Amino acid sequence: MKRNLIFDFGLHKGEDTAFYLAKGFQVVAFEANPELANACRARFAAEIEAGLLTIMEGAVAPPSAGDTVTFFVNERSVWGTIDKDWVERNEKAGASSKKITAQRIDVADTIQKFGMPFYMKIDIEGADQHVLEVLAKFPEKPKYISIESSKDDYQDVVSECDRLRGLGYNRFKAVQQEYIPGMRDQFQRMDGTPFSYTFPADSSGPFGDEIRQSWVSHEAVLDEYRSIFRKYRWLGSGSALLRIPGLHRMLWHFGRRLNIGLPGWYDTHAALDEK
Repeated sequence: MKRNLIFDFGLHKGEDTAFYLAKGFQVVAFEANPELANACRARFAAEIEAGLLTIMEGAVAPPSAGDTVTFFVNERSVWGTIDKDWVERNEKAGASSKKITAQRIDVADTIQKFGMPFYMKIDIEGADQHVLEVLAKFPEKPKYISIESSKDDYQDVVSECDRLRGLGYNRFKAVQQEYIPGMRDQFQRMDGTPFSYTFPADSSGPFGDEIRQSWVSHEAVLDEYRSIFRKYRWLGSGSALLRIPGLHRMLWHFGRRLNIGLPGWYDTHAALDEK
């Protein structure tokens, strides 16, 4: 494992990569939308020139998909996907997509080329599980990993956490993403020096031990998700209650003050025990 390396699956506009670079990591970042990839090449030109960042443009998919993949660029740029079911979900939410052809990225080849990263952030709508399937083929794993958890079915979350446990991960955090944008805190660079950082919109936030909540067991994190899914039934996407004018904003501020959060999306973070 290369302790100075992070894989950012889901570069988007560079929201998370900027944080990882600020901490002093080298980053390999993956983005299928060519417009976003080009924008990040311009944004991080100095870091690319210095060898700190490599942008892999293309869509992550299994070898069975062929050398090229149909990728659906969504008008909400964070919802780009190769999964037709996700395209249908996005259409129902009022966000249309257009098809492009993207080069397929082979995850196993990328790991063999760059090495196993210290942390792997996986947020590639509809293809997260494929990355975990590839990781199962490697004896070594990242110390930390995160994936976007399902909001649709509790059993999907159980399967996600079971798969992470099967990979050897035994410590978990269900991290509320509702209040990451605008969050400011103190962090440490790889050389130990402190720095302040404010997370912009669409950030995944900190990772590992810098997330300010305790690690819990596999069973405990599933208990947390049971409670989260009860919130989803009352206050999740499409809830009739949230159609009441002003209620969502009121609950958002109330939840932020008490640090309980509306049931926005969650990321599941997992860690390996130190050896």
